[in-house]
Amino acid sequence: MNPDKSDYRPSSLFRPLTGWHVLAGFVFFFGIVFAVNGFMAWRAVTTFDGVETAGAYQKGRAYNHLLDRMEAQRELGWSAAMTTESLPGAAHRTRLGVAFADSEGRPLQDLDVEAVFWRPVAAGADSEAKLQETEPGQYEATFDLAHPGNWIVRVAAIAPGGETFVTENRVVLRD
Repeated sequence: MNPDKSDYRPSSLFRPLTGWHVLAGFVFFFGIVFAVNGFMAWRAVTTFDGVETAGAYQKGRAYNHLLDRMEAQRELGWSAAMTTESLPGAAHRTRLGVAFADSEGRPLQDLDVEAVFWRPVAAGADSEAKLQETEPGQYEATFDLAHPGNWIVRVAAIAPGGETFVTENRVVLRD
């Protein structure tokens, strides 16, 4: 086939593609990519300082001490059974009962017990109280909670000999 005798004619709308055109296309494309990445990096750095927990560095360094305390608690063999009961009358009034037992199932008496109800989704609604021993090994307190719903209950007990026990349970309180 002879190109001189063909009726094919290239479009005159576009000029021939040269090396400079290809270079300009690459520079333009990657310029946009770098500009967008730069903008996103700038927004990430200026809008979030990276700290989610106050004193995160100190808490991280103290983590081994926390592991040691957890191991000491495990060696005690204590157990705690929590119960919650919604009380009639005032809105969201709740009774917390905790039964403590040693490794052989005997009730633990004369503990200093404190509990905190805290909401994982809203700050400022926490409620804490000191629990009183009502029977051997059984401790109770009443809480006036701001809302029904999802709560985390943290109970801390200290024995007269200085042994400590901490437990946390998630409870859902209904209307």
